[in-house]
Amino acid sequence: MGEATSADDVVRALNDLTDSGVASERVALHSLGIGPNDAKVLRFLLQRTPDDEPVTPRLLASMLGISSAATTALIDRLADAGWVEREPYPGDRRSIVVRETVHADSPARRILAVRSDSAAAAAHRLGPAERRIVADFLTDIARSEKRGIDEMSADDEAPRGS
Repeated sequence: MGEATSADDVVRALNDLTDSGVASERVALHSLGIGPNDAKVLRFLLQRTPDDEPVTPRLLASMLGISSAATTALIDRLADAGWVEREPYPGDRRSIVVRETVHADSPARRILAVRSDSAAAAAHRLGPAERRIVADFLTDIARSEKRGIDEMSADDEAPRGS
């Protein structure tokens, strides 16, 4: 039987995962010449299926937490670089749909998919019960971090005593 894994081992592994994600993101941004929000939008678009709702500028603005003007500038940048195209929204001439145009065999697609492909491969090696444990664990961390960030933000916004 293998050695027991300590809580410190788990935290260390999570820190290693974070570090590899940061390094992967740095390489992707540098090699593609795009910013973090651009990469986030491209990854989001690449993961869409034909059954998903159309991606509108409003959806992207909400996802990124940026203004409509900043979203327009982001879409313009990606369109000018050939990463996305705009199409009319079905049934609404006032809105557009944003679609990715990254070729299936493009190195850019592989670079943008490193994390999701690695995670999917690792998840497939787990059994259903193990996947549930890992998903719950990661969700718990994300919720706890969000709570901590929200509390710090609230503390920063609280009026200071005189």
